[in-house]
Amino acid sequence: MTDLRRPFSSLGVLILVLAACGGGGGGSASTAPTDGTAGAAPTQETASQAPATAAPSDVTTATEQPGGGGTAGGVCDLVTADELAAIFGVASVTQTVFQGPPDTCSVDSDAGDPLVAWSYSAAAAKPVYEAFVSDPQSVEVAGIGDKAAFVQNTGLLVLKGDALAVIGVASGDEEIAKQIGAIAADRM
Repeated sequence: MTDLRRPFSSLGVLILVLAACGGGGGGSASTAPTDGTAGAAPTQETASQAPATAAPSDVTTATEQPGGGGTAGGVCDLVTADELAAIFGVASVTQTVFQGPPDTCSVDSDAGDPLVAWSYSAAAAKPVYEAFVSDPQSVEVAGIGDKAAFVQNTGLLVLKGDALAVIGVASGDEEIAKQIGAIAADRM
């Protein structure tokens, strides 16, 4: 169980670092709501690897103001549920958005098992990327975004322009992370 938690806990630390660096959010010093609520509820999207004639997947969208650092369509739009189901070889996945900044997309299998999570920041990402890849144990990955690297205990960092996606695959499978990173980079 510890192995599954490690990429996600490291991703959580990176999310906090990005939030502290601005992460593309507003200029307020605190992102906590002042009305006593815990924040916006996550949204979920479910899709199946069904034939093309199947009805489109049901998508629940947040009614709250979106968090900073996401894409125009949402952080989970970087890689669709159908693409993820195909990559992981499952019938369907559920995507849950945790609004940031930075926004985070968490993906579970149809059986409820955690598969992957990523965060996305659309601003001031270059210094964060450079800080993380300065670790001598980081490994550069060619052909994904402007720059990409695996960083120990963090996952795959993908930089494109001044946007950063940080991808943590629960199994630690680097080839799956590369597939997801390549798709995400094309939409960043």
